[in-house]
Amino acid sequence: MSPRPCCNSRSATTPPFGNYLGVDFSQVKRIQATSGTTGQPTLFAISGEDWEHVSEAQAMQCWAAGLRSSDIVQIVFPLSLYVGGWGLLGAAERIGAKVLPMAGGNTERQIAMLQQVGTSVICGTPSFCLHILETARGMGIELASSRLRLGFFGGEPGASIPSVKQRLESGFGIRAIDFGNVAELHPCSNMECSHGSGMHVYQDVDYTEVVNPQNPNQSYGYNRRGAVVYTHLWRKSQPMIRYFPGDETLMTDEPCACGRTYPRMPHGIIGRFDDMIIVRGVKFYPGDVEALLRGLDGMGTEFRIILERQGELDQVRIEAECDTTIESDLFRAKAEQKLQSGLGMRVTVMPKEQGYFPLTQFKARRVIDRRPRHEQ
Repeated sequence: MSPRPCCNSRSATTPPFGNYLGVDFSQVKRIQATSGTTGQPTLFAISGEDWEHVSEAQAMQCWAAGLRSSDIVQIVFPLSLYVGGWGLLGAAERIGAKVLPMAGGNTERQIAMLQQVGTSVICGTPSFCLHILETARGMGIELASSRLRLGFFGGEPGASIPSVKQRLESGFGIRAIDFGNVAELHPCSNMECSHGSGMHVYQDVDYTEVVNPQNPNQSYGYNRRGAVVYTHLWRKSQPMIRYFPGDETLMTDEPCACGRTYPRMPHGIIGRFDDMIIVRGVKFYPGDVEALLRGLDGMGTEFRIILERQGELDQVRIEAECDTTIESDLFRAKAEQKLQSGLGMRVTVMPKEQGYFPLTQFKARRVIDRRPRHEQ
């Protein structure tokens, strides 16, 4: 894999925003960050002018998807240092909709407020929203009969997977809108319109290219899968130039029924090229898992990361050797707690006896991906 092209650089000599802030710090209005699931969160200093552009750009996209001033918008993204969800809040306010910022967690409370307030639009990750659906059904509540009519789903590719999209739409009784790119590109520049024929690529927000992943200077143009590269066109604070997040996609310029002439990503973001693992919107490397496991008392020599699909969603199972100095159930509990805290997601751990995995003199193959390939 070629190095990722980007004119922006960060280093320990220019903390915390790198050497490309672009504006005087006095102009900064907000400090946000990536999710930090691969280590220390990457901080962003966003100027007041740029933040206004964020809300305006996202409002344009949300309007195209069907959001209106009469809506009540329930945001279940975690509104925190992580930048995800904030653009939707600004968009809803700019359009004039009413905002219910529930900000994740407490599923039963989410359901209660949705019913009590009469929420018409829900915004969150597909996996958490599916969890809301299942919890409601367990309570004897069918949310398809609620006032919900529209959902915005990002942070993971679920809403671009037909079976997941259908489950969201039928379960909530809504039209499901897929959106997203990467936190570094905030605001989002890829979002479906009300026709749901793939994410429109808003080229006047971020100029987007599909390139050869091995030679990013070679553009693939339309109708060919490749690596996506983004460039901020108007952002002055920490602008990204030809930012290469390692995502695979395909763009088309075929007309959309809505009449907009923006290109589209008909399959959304297809996947990653490098060894980063993405499960339910959480990104991590095998080395992050190893670093967490190695700090546990009783950790053995080897481990495996097993990726599986249960229903429409991906699951992570860790098989880890543990020695006889610790009881396996205690090891499992400590490992699951530490991995959930460190990765920000629930992981199942299955302890194995020391020597369970064969030794190798070469690099260990620690990731076993048993998920079916998502065919386009």
